[in-house]
Amino acid sequence: MSDANTPDPLPERDAVLEGAGARLRSQASPISASAVEASALRSRTRRMGLLLGGAVAAIAVLGGALVVQAGSDGGGGGSAEIAGGATGQTPEERAQVENLVASLEARPVDPTKVDLVSTVSTFDDCGALVDDLRRVGAEHVGSRGFGGSEVFHPVGGFALERGAADDGAASMRLDASAVGTGGADETTLGTNVQVSGVDELDFVKASGPLIYDLDGKGNLRITDSTTLEVVSTTDVTPPGPNETGDGDGDRAPFGGQTQASELLVLDGRVLVFGTELETSEPVEGDPSASRATISYLTATFVDATDPTQPEVTDRVRIEGSLVSARLVGSEIRLVATSHMADLGFVMPTTPTSVAKALEQNRRSVAGSTAADWIPDWQRSGEDPQPLVPCERVHVPDTFSGVAMTSMVTFSIDSERFEPRATSILAPGNTLYAGLETVAVSSEVWVDPVDRERLRFDDWQTAVHEFSFVEGAAPGYEGSGIVDGSTIGQFAFGEIGASLAVITTEGTPWGQDPETAVDLTVLTADGGGQLAETAKIEDLADGQGEVSAVRFLDGRVLVSTGLFGRTVEVIDFTDPSEPRRAGSTNLPSGVGYFHPLPDDRALVVGSRSDSVGSGESRRSRSWVQVNLLDVSDTDAPQVLSTWEQPWSSDQVGHDHHAFTYWPDRELAMWGIQDTAWTGFGEQNPNRAVVLSTDDAVAEVAVPEAHKPDEVPPPCPAVEITDAEIRDMIGPDGVVLRCDDASVGEIEWPRYSCHQVDQGTLNRFVPEGERDGAYFLCSPAGQPQVSRVLVVAGTPILLTDQTLEALDAETFESTAVSYHPTGTWSGW
Repeated sequence: MSDANTPDPLPERDAVLEGAGARLRSQASPISASAVEASALRSRTRRMGLLLGGAVAAIAVLGGALVVQAGSDGGGGGSAEIAGGATGQTPEERAQVENLVASLEARPVDPTKVDLVSTVSTFDDCGALVDDLRRVGAEHVGSRGFGGSEVFHPVGGFALERGAADDGAASMRLDASAVGTGGADETTLGTNVQVSGVDELDFVKASGPLIYDLDGKGNLRITDSTTLEVVSTTDVTPPGPNETGDGDGDRAPFGGQTQASELLVLDGRVLVFGTELETSEPVEGDPSASRATISYLTATFVDATDPTQPEVTDRVRIEGSLVSARLVGSEIRLVATSHMADLGFVMPTTPTSVAKALEQNRRSVAGSTAADWIPDWQRSGEDPQPLVPCERVHVPDTFSGVAMTSMVTFSIDSERFEPRATSILAPGNTLYAGLETVAVSSEVWVDPVDRERLRFDDWQTAVHEFSFVEGAAPGYEGSGIVDGSTIGQFAFGEIGASLAVITTEGTPWGQDPETAVDLTVLTADGGGQLAETAKIEDLADGQGEVSAVRFLDGRVLVSTGLFGRTVEVIDFTDPSEPRRAGSTNLPSGVGYFHPLPDDRALVVGSRSDSVGSGESRRSRSWVQVNLLDVSDTDAPQVLSTWEQPWSSDQVGHDHHAFTYWPDRELAMWGIQDTAWTGFGEQNPNRAVVLSTDDAVAEVAVPEAHKPDEVPPPCPAVEITDAEIRDMIGPDGVVLRCDDASVGEIEWPRYSCHQVDQGTLNRFVPEGERDGAYFLCSPAGQPQVSRVLVVAGTPILLTDQTLEALDAETFESTAVSYHPTGTWSGW
């Protein structure tokens, strides 16, 4: 970065903020620096619960009992108080902290002056590593700590046999010898992925005749596709704060709020990933009693070789958040990013407190330990341990943000978490995973408050490449630099033995549609660097609005121009000299490219137009699909087009929503009806089934049907009060269950929510408030999220149902109530 605008030493005075801080200080007793330090020390020594990254939020809300109160006397006394030694430090350690802080410049390193470099260092022991990290961290930490804000860039099987019953039970066991796809009547398709042979996370998987999915409430469901019946439901949510280990599953608590969200499956072995949020204790004396949270990645191992009796074999949590995970063979490749949660950073609440906050945060970093930097992992009921040894931590020679990104590999077959890990001190923004290569992109961290007032003329992105070999820890191959910002996982691909990256000029939070798009080829030189070996600049002629990228065999497709309607083709049939080839214009924007045989690609996109006039004029959306031939890279051409009016889809934002059936050359996914039919009226949603043989042609557009009607689970209450009837609507139903402990109910075709006590007190006579009341409203039309192919049968997975289709006509043959809700257990 260069030629940047340097911010003023302090932000402008904010009268509202100052007034709020003054009012809070007048009502609060001072909080000493030792209170923050003691809280941080408690979290560091425990490591397993209630980590105090919470000082950040607590002090931010507090308005200055530490930072501002300390400075209220003009700087002398406040500075002395903050400078007090941290609890547990020896005089020598305190002196080291003071010497480091005294050596620093008045301001943190300006992010616009950071020049990314592609070299890293490793250290022989933890002492040398931490000494380096303290220095680098103290130079860059600001008055708000290290902060962090991830930017999201939306860009675009196994056959198993049913075994014999054991002891008369309805038992199924998986036969690994049956793995294969077989004919069309046996085909089970895995999740749509970027790289063939590299399975990706999703909330549903199909394997043989079985469907594995998460119900949105923390449960793993296993369903027999031949009957659409759920054969087992297993709680895979890690233990919450109220569990003692004496209840169901005999689980020991971690102590946080939890959820389960994605999974991977192989031969009846299931690995479920989720999130745990821990809430910190408030800083002593803080009148706001603010409680910050820290995130952990969780992994739950399930042995489901008997699908009727799945068994949880291990539960672990890993400090930080999940970037993503992949399954290659039987090896899990996991990438996680952790932030320094234990340091007890403070934040300024008035302009005059900025310097005090900066001073305190620098001391926190200068006194940090290896445990603050190295993420840990913890098995339920056991003590935590470091995820990676210090000697396998790689530190870039130029700081780009305090986050430890860890590459972790382990076997899904082991039924236990046995990690081998390598880390790099850099944020993990985007992940690309091939069969042997994993690449993670990192960017210079910029405080969100500085993103608009600073100018970054030469924004760059670092790319770190790692190699994976079964049975060994991930190996660091090298780091390289590309100009601009990466635009999602599909912007990465492999060209021969090299890694290629599509980037757009500018920062990721300030993309300009009229900018350059570049292709950069990086090749590991064997000495820890990814050297730039080829580059194509401005392949979009300054029209860099990119919505989709796809690496094909010998080609790269990039959508550019207005609404991404121009498809540029890059030819790399000679990997040493990729070149910009031809282009073609489409009548629609591009959301997703899918590779097809014979150098073709299916292009899923959208367009819109207007119909009607005057007050009746409306915008009409279309889903459009083009079959693109790129066999002649210099003259790509559209072979055929299919489109559906009054429709939209999610394929451009979620490539897992798309399914391709290669044996039958069929493309399938769900679409939503967007036509307005008036209040109370709903058109059905559908799936699309298109042939991609010689042309893209409609085979079927099957409707997603509602589940069968059934009686309510509890008696309905007659509503005669006009006010209540108006509140619940003409089709709303109130149910009353005798059991007052019932917290939720399910009723096909309805969405039900428990009536709160305040509403009951208002509308229900005092003697009739026993039991549990539920307000049920008609559910909307089912929406198709996945089109599965399970043992040769097409199956629609919606938010409400599983629906089997005839494999030839795609007409509905069976519908089962199978709700998949948004997890709401917090």
